[in-house]
Amino acid sequence: IAVCLCRGLHVARLPWRRPVSAVIPHFRRSQHNSANEDATFTDWRTIYSLPGIRLVAALSKLKVYQAAITAAGMPIAFALGHAGQVTTDALGVYAAVGVSGLATLTIASYAATNLVGFIYVNEQQDLLKLAYVDFWGRRKETLVEPQDIIPNWEQRSPSRLKFVSPICLRSDPSRRYKLLSRIGHVTDPQLFAGLFGD
Repeated sequence: IAVCLCRGLHVARLPWRRPVSAVIPHFRRSQHNSANEDATFTDWRTIYSLPGIRLVAALSKLKVYQAAITAAGMPIAFALGHAGQVTTDALGVYAAVGVSGLATLTIASYAATNLVGFIYVNEQQDLLKLAYVDFWGRRKETLVEPQDIIPNWEQRSPSRLKFVSPICLRSDPSRRYKLLSRIGHVTDPQLFAGLFGD
């Protein structure tokens, strides 16, 4: 009977015969999910806030409506011009205003990309949450460890704009965030200076 049972078993189907490469990603996913769950249930304290961040986000979103109005109005303006209802000068003015307005808002959105609006710290002060605005004016959040932040006195290429302080990470130098420390409201100056510098 034992021989028959052994013949019916496939070694590859045994749970302890799973390859190590299949177990490690599952373990890493479990660690990552648990870290996100801990961050979700953590009490966060605001140490920095930018009062005009909502206005910046609204301006970044405005370019989408500007592009839609310009694109929708151009065929109508051309049709009215072809019918003789609108002069050629008026058509040119409409096109110039629409394109220049869209270009201005796009440049402003590029300047406001990754602008930090809020910085939170957890109770243990070993994890930060940066809330920033992306190119489309949407709020994004990222978790950063305090030791991963490069203070301004350690940065090789400081910002040429004195009112803008870049936030650089040791783990990923390509990720850069913008901080308006002189305009923003700092609730914990000692902790803020220890993280980002004066």
